Amino acid sequence: MNVAKGLLVSVLCLSSGLLAAQSHHSQWKKVYERDLTDFELSPEGSELVLLAQPQRRCRMDVDFYGEMGQDKYRYEFTRDRLTAGLYREYRYTVASLSEVTRDNIKLVRNEKLNPASAAVKKEFQDIYQYIPNKVLKKYCF
Repeated sequence: MNVAKGLLVSVLCLSSGLLAAQSHHSQWKKVYERDLTDFELSPEGSELVLLAQPQRRCRMDVDFYGEMGQDKYRYEFTRDRLTAGLYREYRYTVASLSEVTRDNIKLVRNEKLNPASAAVKKEFQDIYQYIPNKVLKKYCF
């Protein structure tokens, strides 16, 4: 009987942990989006999405599109500091951009970025400038 109770407690804890993680993930709300193609940051275009949480934490997702693949950056930040970063590199497995679908994009690099790194901070600041101050003040500060 004690084994059954232990198993039940374990299952309940795992379930509540998954629900908490799902709830935490779902708190992000898209508050701003911008096409950065006209700024020629990437050969085939780029876009920025700003998401916010009620606690004034923000996340900036930036996608760069090229002829051979995509680079995706995710930065989490608060008013006064960059708190986390993630970089993912994808490559197309077909020769022509017109043939690209979700099925022929391959993840080739997935790495956490060091938010204390000067290079990461510079990359963040270079993109961050494309978000209007009024949007940052309303959702992130």
